[in-house]
Amino acid sequence: MAKLNPDALAECGYDLDDRPEVQPVTEQMIRDYVIDKAELPPYSDRPFAAWLYDAWNDFNEDGTQTNGQVIEGALADWRGNK
Repeated sequence: MAKLNPDALAECGYDLDDRPEVQPVTEQMIRDYVIDKAELPPYSDRPFAAWLYDAWNDFNEDGTQTNGQVIEGALADWRGNK
């Protein structure tokens, strides 16, 4: 499985996803990334990845965010630090 590149442009759900700089992300890629970065306690990584995978486009509506920025924003939201 491909590894999530935090510097790649994130998908946004629009035709912008056809840009070559965009990396499609899976739920498992999100989970692996937060595990590798020790961003969440072990019992939270799976629910966070499932939630973010479903809500991904909400964090990148304008198509300008990177994968890392989407995850950081989602982590802040998950932790209640909006």
